[in-house]
Amino acid sequence: MFKNLVDFTGFETLAVVTMVFFMLIFVGVVIWAFFLKKKYVSRMENLPLESDEGTTTANKEQE
Repeated sequence: MFKNLVDFTGFETLAVVTMVFFMLIFVGVVIWAFFLKKKYVSRMENLPLESDEGTTTANKEQE
């Protein structure tokens, strides 16, 4: 009975399918990153530094 619990034969196809799925997503994200526009990337990297008038930030609370 214990041998059946530790016997992992038959999972080779699952491992191959999982690896192929991971690689497809990884390659897709890398290709997507190369085709991003510079303007979009610049806007996204500065987004945390921008402040809105409608939101309360730590600096506004200290004033």
